[in-house]
Amino acid sequence: MAPTPHRHITQAGTQIPELLLNMAMHWTPQDLYVCIQVCRTWHQTLAPLLWHTIDDRLYAWPRLLAIHDIFTSPGLKGYFRILSAFTRYGHHVRHLCLSWRTLIDIAFVAGSCTRLQSLSTFNLALNRTTREREELCRLSNLSIADGGLTYDERRNLAIEGPLLSPEFAGVFSPSEIEWRSVQEQQQDWATAQNFWSLVQANRQTLRSLRLDRSLDSLAHLESTNNDFFYSTLASLPHLTELDNTLLETDLRDVLERLPNLRCNRSSNLELQNQVLSKTYDHLRALEIYGPVPSRTFFSLLSRLPNLEDLRIREFVRREHFIDDPHIFLNHTPTRLKGLHIMSGTGHQGQRIAHHIIPWVPLLISFTIDRLDDVVAEALFTHCKHLETIRQSDDGCTLFEIQYGEPRPLGAPPPTSKLFKLLRDYPSLRILDRIEQRLDAGDLVAHDWQPLNKLEVFRCQIVDVDRLTPSEEDLVIRTSSSLFSRVGTAATLFDKHYRSITLQKEILLRLGTLINLRVLDLGYEWRDIWADSRRDTLRYTYLGQEYINYGTPFKNTLQLTLATGLDRLSGLRHLEVFGFEGVDHRIRKEELEWMAVHWPKLKVMRGLQEDDHLEKIEPDPVKTELRRHMEMLRPDVKHESLSRQGSQRVRANA
Repeated sequence: MAPTPHRHITQAGTQIPELLLNMAMHWTPQDLYVCIQVCRTWHQTLAPLLWHTIDDRLYAWPRLLAIHDIFTSPGLKGYFRILSAFTRYGHHVRHLCLSWRTLIDIAFVAGSCTRLQSLSTFNLALNRTTREREELCRLSNLSIADGGLTYDERRNLAIEGPLLSPEFAGVFSPSEIEWRSVQEQQQDWATAQNFWSLVQANRQTLRSLRLDRSLDSLAHLESTNNDFFYSTLASLPHLTELDNTLLETDLRDVLERLPNLRCNRSSNLELQNQVLSKTYDHLRALEIYGPVPSRTFFSLLSRLPNLEDLRIREFVRREHFIDDPHIFLNHTPTRLKGLHIMSGTGHQGQRIAHHIIPWVPLLISFTIDRLDDVVAEALFTHCKHLETIRQSDDGCTLFEIQYGEPRPLGAPPPTSKLFKLLRDYPSLRILDRIEQRLDAGDLVAHDWQPLNKLEVFRCQIVDVDRLTPSEEDLVIRTSSSLFSRVGTAATLFDKHYRSITLQKEILLRLGTLINLRVLDLGYEWRDIWADSRRDTLRYTYLGQEYINYGTPFKNTLQLTLATGLDRLSGLRHLEVFGFEGVDHRIRKEELEWMAVHWPKLKVMRGLQEDDHLEKIEPDPVKTELRRHMEMLRPDVKHESLSRQGSQRVRANA
């Protein structure tokens, strides 16, 4: 019998580059790293994909870079190993994200990273090699008598090293010594020059540049003379995205030198009462991390006619707000599609509603820290195409958002009229306002148009009017007696029936949102700083002192199978489910139902550890539920929507 050719055909198929590339699109970098070692064809085909994007914050890079440096023999060996790899493969790198100083040096010295499309820096002052950490510990613990530096001495300027190019003459000045050794000071001086040399080496290909403020820790870029900075920008003809938190710049100068710039982010724009005198058609997105005067705000809208997305930290406080935008906008609404005001709007609702919202009728995405009813009404009136509405306080806690001082335990904030978004915006995709408390009755009293596009629903639902614990006890005691149908008990049975009916109607409504990926019905409601307050309520149990953090909000959804949880079975795409601060009554039966009916669930918020709260009494029921869910679905992470919540879980994630 002749040998079958099947094996040879299969082997030949794996040598087809096009087939390899199609498969490789679904592989992780770890998979690619293994595969490039299979054979020469795989290596030649897959190496460009593996090296396409290098982010030294990911995978094994932090571990590798921490043990490599140029000051010790073992470290130098590792340094040259990485340098050799960059020399060989650097021409494949298109996107380079740097948070380690040593990798800046390697990327430039290798000489092959000359085709970058994006170059980004992040927190360069934080990452240190093992040797640098040891030296930092030694210097910081050195007494003055043994040669340690005083505070004033650490503020002195570091040592300057040699200039690597004549064009750097007068460009840099040394940063402060801090706790750096002489070797580190000299190396940082060289690294600063290497970074800008790397920028210049990629001037014909760079499309995105992120200049993190931590670059200033290497060497100061002289702010008194911005010629070098602006000339460097002018040498980048294809740059479309600039993110600058490093140097104070003039927006006009940036726009003049970058005619193809589409997106500009900066915390250092000189904006105080600045008014643009010229129109710039090319900018599409502008993000300003600092405060903006209202006069400048309307000038930007006027002189950037193609601007589609504007993000500001806040308006300058205690200024005379421009009450007549007509003088800037000439009675012409803007083309803005995204407006994001990240803070400081607590007392500016009227101004935003009457002097800003009417000028952005094409708005699709809106972010604000405080959305009061007057702003919401303005949106309903003027912005008919809203698809996304977000809360900029995401990551705080409800306590921080809603109360400037300690609140009485259980005191709820007022509900809002945001239900109109669900009623009036059938194209809504994201409703991300966890601060907002929607009245349960409002949600079922009005008809909704089909919300087939809604992917994120993050709001509290309150005023369900459930039985109190004492009322529940009374109902249980009298449910089997004749007395259960008369008097007080009859009233309570009626209340319980209405509550169950209402909750089922609400969950039925939510169950129609079949494309939901995120369903968050609650948030961290407790005061994380309670331990530092004198008037915090405390109690002792079994000889241990605990803080009274209060209970979850009453009259929220019960989220049990008895109250209609199974009506959410249509949410087959659900990835995140949150119920922090909700009096949910979830038990193992509900978790077992979720584990089966939400196959794409990745994150659960509500059963995570309370390790961010001091002196909180352990909750064995919550712990048991979390462990049960971990057994059912080990792929589901348990975390908090709050950035303070569940720190241990986040650290291990």
